[in-house]
Amino acid sequence: MTQLLTVRGLHTFYGESHILHGVDFTLEAGQAMSLMGRNGMGKTTTLKSVLGLVTPRGGEVLFNGSDLSTLPTWKRMRQGIAYVPEGRGMFHNLSVKEHLQLAARPGTNGQQEWHYDRVLETFPRLAERLTNLGTQLSGGEQQMLAIGRALLTNPDLLILDEATEGLAPLIRKEIWEVIAHIKDSGMSTLIVDKNIQVLKNLCDRHVVLVKGQVVFDGDTAELLSDLETVETHLSV
Repeated sequence: MTQLLTVRGLHTFYGESHILHGVDFTLEAGQAMSLMGRNGMGKTTTLKSVLGLVTPRGGEVLFNGSDLSTLPTWKRMRQGIAYVPEGRGMFHNLSVKEHLQLAARPGTNGQQEWHYDRVLETFPRLAERLTNLGTQLSGGEQQMLAIGRALLTNPDLLILDEATEGLAPLIRKEIWEVIAHIKDSGMSTLIVDKNIQVLKNLCDRHVVLVKGQVVFDGDTAELLSDLETVETHLSV
């Protein structure tokens, strides 16, 4: 398989606080990867380092063979990356329809497999609320809108940070079903979440962080063979 995202030796600081200590992992094209760890272990900092939202002091980020390490965030995203942030990132003055229209563009191959109508078919609840402001939606609906907006950029890689955090169980189940559908479509995904019971079945590869270091990196068979140890790393 083709290596899509390669992270090598990331060392990231906030001020004098050393958060990431040489983080390494590789995501291959078409794979779904989970990035797990307790709160404060460096998951979101890893994503922000990949996206250029924070600048690591060491290491490199390669995407489709190109070095992104010196590029600003917007240029990294234009390489074919979409990001669904924790907190969903709604624009206060845009309707649901405007959120979706603003994001829509062809992918890096010039195709637009995810288009406006396909997103509304995937999230019929959004079709009922097109004139509502994004900030007027429920938490679950906002997450649907954030994912739909990201899909309309037709990325090669979809990154989801805490995709189901704080949602009601039924809405959480619906979001996981959509993410599974996205994975089955062949789109590569990098998912930060704590739900190992879902992730072990959904993802092909798994990375676990403890205090900014990778303590587990393996496929699902390796995860299941060492599940007790991994669960210990994730427990409070």
